[in-house]
Amino acid sequence: MAQRSVLADAAADSAVGAVSLFGGQALASLVAGLSSIALARVLGPGGYGRYSLSMTVAGFLALATDFGVSAALAREASRLSGERRALAPLAGAALRFALLASLCTASLGLLLSGALTAALLRRPDMLGLVVVTLPLVVFSPLFNLSFSALLGLGDAKAVAALPLVRDTVRGLLSPLLALPFGCEGAVAGFVAGYGAAAVLGLSLLRVRVGGFARGGWRELRPLLAYGLPLHLSSALGTALGVYQNSLLAWVATDEEVGNLKAAANFAVLMQLASSSIAASLFPAFSKLGREEAARALRYAAAYSSLVMAPVGAYAIAEAEALVGAVYGREYRLAPSFLALQAVSYLWSGLGTVALGSFFQGIGETRVNFRASLTYAATFVPLSLALAPLARAHGVLVSALAASLASVLYSLREAAKRGAGVDLGAAARVCAAALLA
Repeated sequence: MAQRSVLADAAADSAVGAVSLFGGQALASLVAGLSSIALARVLGPGGYGRYSLSMTVAGFLALATDFGVSAALAREASRLSGERRALAPLAGAALRFALLASLCTASLGLLLSGALTAALLRRPDMLGLVVVTLPLVVFSPLFNLSFSALLGLGDAKAVAALPLVRDTVRGLLSPLLALPFGCEGAVAGFVAGYGAAAVLGLSLLRVRVGGFARGGWRELRPLLAYGLPLHLSSALGTALGVYQNSLLAWVATDEEVGNLKAAANFAVLMQLASSSIAASLFPAFSKLGREEAARALRYAAAYSSLVMAPVGAYAIAEAEALVGAVYGREYRLAPSFLALQAVSYLWSGLGTVALGSFFQGIGETRVNFRASLTYAATFVPLSLALAPLARAHGVLVSALAASLASVLYSLREAAKRGAGVDLGAAARVCAAALLA
């Protein structure tokens, strides 16, 4: 009975968190979606492609900013939610570390911006755009830090509000600034959204923990010990994103990249439910013992697939109609890109939404890192072979194969720890979604 009560409490907390996140992110995504439509129409496929590629250098520099401290702070916030004053020294140490690391990285990025633009994008004419994105190197980790800590504390209103503020500011400013200033204005609006959300997030976190106490190495060391393996995993994902953008910049035209970005905007809406579920599961898994967490993983995989698989099947079937209704005929390549991206949702019953949160919650962050290595080991050679032949389509096919390989590895590791998913239920949900 006690075990059932603990699992039920964690499930209830997770459900409340998921609903709150979904509500806030649904509004945020609605604003961002409307903005992206307007922006895509203002810039056109070529300009939209340049806008998308401009973030590549900032994404590369972000590798040297957080080092997993935000994820570790979220875990401690979840454990210390009943004694929040004890969190103040940890929050203070994490904030000072993230701020110092991001400022140093952004300064170095400014000095090397020309070389980085030439190396990563092979488009020296985009240097001005790249420089405009550099404040993201500071704003993005500060936003992530505050959001993660507030999520761990269970502050549903804050975690719903922060993405909404970010996407509302950038959603309003990017199209408005793009009209007179083109891509530079669109990028400036994007950066402003992250800046506003970072300031708000840190202000809310400061109130919740009673100020940022002066934490030092004693507080920072356990955060890094937990977070660094997790950071290596996320850093590898970020590096792969940079590699993918660079590869697209080398083999595809701006128009193709713009079409791919337009398709990705639909994928972001599709990911809304999955990211909300995954984020809310992490605090739940952190509170459970191994046996209860294994049972929760099985339930989470089954229930998340009931949402994700039908969404993926619908996007595949209606890709052309969706893109045509939103972006018009100008984005003629986007439907095929969207259909390919949606395929991964058909195997969501394998635990794609829950596995990362499961290992993170039980403290096995190295498994997530090795899963990312599996993805990289599959994606890089495949994309190098397919991108020159099929360009953007080749990159997407490589990403699908790598994603499946990573999930299968995580399932094997979960089985070693007495956890797993219901493969029969996953197959039935996938079949039902395709036949509907």
